[in-house]
Amino acid sequence: MRKKDIATKKYMSDNVRFADVFNYAIYGGRQIIKHDMLKEISAEELLLTEGENGKLITRDRVRDLEKMCVIKKSGNIVYMLLGIENASNVHYAQPVRNGLYDFMGYADQVERKSKENRRKDNLSSGSEFLSGLKKEDKMAGIITLTVYFGDRPWDGPRSLHEMLSIDDKEILKLIPDYRINLIDPHEINNSEKFMSDFRYIIEFMKASGDKEKMNYLLKEKHSVYSNMERDAMVVIRECANINIKIEEKEEKQDMCKAIDDMMNDARMSGEALGEARGEARGEARGREAERKIMQKELDEKQNRLDKYEKEIEELIEMAGLLKVELKFIELYPKNAKEFVPIHTLEPVSYTHLRAHETRGNL
Repeated sequence: MRKKDIATKKYMSDNVRFADVFNYAIYGGRQIIKHDMLKEISAEELLLTEGENGKLITRDRVRDLEKMCVIKKSGNIVYMLLGIENASNVHYAQPVRNGLYDFMGYADQVERKSKENRRKDNLSSGSEFLSGLKKEDKMAGIITLTVYFGDRPWDGPRSLHEMLSIDDKEILKLIPDYRINLIDPHEINNSEKFMSDFRYIIEFMKASGDKEKMNYLLKEKHSVYSNMERDAMVVIRECANINIKIEEKEEKQDMCKAIDDMMNDARMSGEALGEARGEARGEARGREAERKIMQKELDEKQNRLDKYEKEIEELIEMAGLLKVELKFIELYPKNAKEFVPIHTLEPVSYTHLRAHETRGNL
């Protein structure tokens, strides 16, 4: 998340791109706001809140970007404060977030103007003393744009009313609504109205995740994507989640080559992984075949042993019936282990045979 925030903030801080998105949002792409009309101002806002003990607590709120703009149009001069909130993910409290920034900005203007009026002793009536403002005092308008860089369409609320658990229209009409100004690449079908390279970020984000669309885009706009600004490629890498390599020292980057290299690396990694898995499967099959051979040999020897034991039992039974005294110490030959590869059999003695003979006579 931190990398995305840094990448998008650096990218949009450029005055050309900053002016471009506001020209699209306000004027439908007409180039009214020029990059040299923008002046950087502090994006920090100071909020005073009351703590549990009644003491005031100060909290800093920092916008992503804020610039002052003086717009000259049709003989009129308009002073504006323009702010951008970059979003790499959907924020489900964005209306409250943006509204807080805007009203803190208005509160800051009131405070500054009030201090100026009191210092110059410009206040005459009780109402002016109360507010610190003269009746004719005006403030600069504030416009905040939420520029969304997510890889899926925005599905969060776009207004304060959408966040409320109230459906009663009679109640809602008394609750001031606040709507966000959202630029979502997934909803833009006229990207040609952007004059900066932000247009190509929009087109890339829309094609992201669709192999066919991506191939078509890179082929159709090859001259563009093969010669991109480094910070634009960083935004694409971080926000579209593609593992492309970016040259640190080069300002111009070849996006097409970077994507080809990424795909080749992935293909080679896949082949190497496939070979490793194939070798592992081959070794496993070899071990299984060896185990089966050993098991077969063991079964054959066990069968021979079972046959040998049966012959011994028949011999003992026959000796008992004939009342023949078998005089031998060990029934099994000395090489009996050849028939039993795992354990050694107990010897059968003369005493054992006599017991067997006695049971036969009963």
